[in-house]
Amino acid sequence: MNRTWITRTAAAAVTTLGLGLGISVAATAAPPTPTPTPVASATVDAAVAKELTYMREQERLARDLYQAIAKLYPDNATAFTRIATSEQRHFESVGLLLTRYGIADPAANSSAGTYADADLTRLYADLLAKAKGSLTDAYGAGVTVETTDIADLKEILATSGLPADVTQVLTNLLAGSQNHLAAFTALVDGKTLGAADGTGMRNGRRWSSDATTGGTGTWTRGAGAGAGPANGQGYGRTGVRPATCPLR
Repeated sequence: MNRTWITRTAAAAVTTLGLGLGISVAATAAPPTPTPTPVASATVDAAVAKELTYMREQERLARDLYQAIAKLYPDNATAFTRIATSEQRHFESVGLLLTRYGIADPAANSSAGTYADADLTRLYADLLAKAKGSLTDAYGAGVTVETTDIADLKEILATSGLPADVTQVLTNLLAGSQNHLAAFTALVDGKTLGAADGTGMRNGRRWSSDATTGGTGTWTRGAGAGAGPANGQGYGRTGVRPATCPLR
């Protein structure tokens, strides 16, 4: 897949017998065992597995970046902290898919800003450096993240034969990213978002460019049967999901 960003990385056990009967018989220490591989309840082909692995790391990068920027601008952190919380939900949703399909988690034991792919690590560093320039530059970094995320999600969703649960999760991520982009774009343009609307996650609502109410702006329904972008599939909607969807 062509990417705007990149191309897409216990202790010894001592057992005791008869614990349930109150009998304690010590066994010899077993050798260290590796972290168990997730137990898959279904399978996907290698191409889909690669895409899910990529999206897991991409959502983590977005979360890590917004959390770091919020610390840079504590007096203007609301939008970043709210959207970082949303990115955490995105990250967890993809993680459920990785577990379901028995795909190794590239984010395991990784710290913020460090990724299995060196290019992704550099990208994080570049965007954080940009964000340090000014608050407007920080909002611009958010625009870059969300624009790229949207393009990648659309490309994946155009793939034929995706499992229904994968399609549903990625569609929800797409709607969320579109709302995040609307919020960051408004902030770059100098609009002030209300405290309740800082993430653009108000049931698929989008920023209204002609809003003038009290200097805080308003949110209006986006296209798609009055339910926001992506044909009414805004993040967190209550519509019916496929039986296999991990978000049920």
